[in-house]
Amino acid sequence: MADINVTESGGIWSILQPTNSQIISIDIIIGIAVILLLIILLYVYVDSYREFKTKFTLGLVFFALLLLFQNIIFTSLLLTYSCFRNIEIGIPFFFINFIEFLALLTLIWITLE
Repeated sequence: MADINVTESGGIWSILQPTNSQIISIDIIIGIAVILLLIILLYVYVDSYREFKTKFTLGLVFFALLLLFQNIIFTSLLLTYSCFRNIEIGIPFFFINFIEFLALLTLIWITLE
């Protein structure tokens, strides 16, 4: 069993506090999950548009498509640019991605019901 010294270099609190790089990695995982949810939503909306051919369903298709592009670009930037790992923006990105994830889960749940 490893000894944990609570007096040196932040002690146990340094274990419990993730670094900005770790938070950005979690953001990337959530971003990929959001992309998958948007693909599901886009599939449902395209299927609805083929069936009903209304402006509303076409608007939903464009809405999901634009959100999908935005999330692909954003997640790609998080993956490819190391400058995001150097500044303390991980927590705000985490909350934005997590809230979007929950909102899309709710939207898919309501849409499929």
